[in-house]
Amino acid sequence: MLRIYLSNIIRPQLSLSVRHFATKRRELDAVIFDVDGTLIDTVDFHAKAWHDALEYYNIKSNLSDVRMQIGKAADQLLPVFATEEQIKKYGKEISEKKAKLFKDDYLHQIKPFPGVRQLFELIKRRNILIALASSAQTDELELYKHIANVADLIDCQTSSNSKDVKRSKPYPGRK
Repeated sequence: MLRIYLSNIIRPQLSLSVRHFATKRRELDAVIFDVDGTLIDTVDFHAKAWHDALEYYNIKSNLSDVRMQIGKAADQLLPVFATEEQIKKYGKEISEKKAKLFKDDYLHQIKPFPGVRQLFELIKRRNILIALASSAQTDELELYKHIANVADLIDCQTSSNSKDVKRSKPYPGRK
């Protein structure tokens, strides 16, 4: 509901904002975008998959509480709901179950937010580099780029299982 309300406010202003951005001199070298919930509408689907996976392993969670944790990788999300013992015993299996549930039950419903491709094309016309930073796994990020129809516009990316990442969000820039 909030998203629809915001879209109705933002859409009329978009053409003015785009014109303003297109005529300004270059002030940026690069922009970095998150993906889930920013470029593609996945937050509720990730929350449902995590909630279902936790319930499968008899770990109690509230869907709205799980939703508040979306954006974190499993290493940061699981300790919010599971005990240390549960994580040691089932952590990898819970993450795998969540991934399978997401892929099998929700992935086909994922859509990009309106205007993502047009925004990226505008940024590229300004000779500004585009980077993606995501808590998604590398293979998921590749798929998301295609869902958002921006794979050909991305200059670089990093994901939670990239070799250059030791810790996932919320620890930016720390190795």
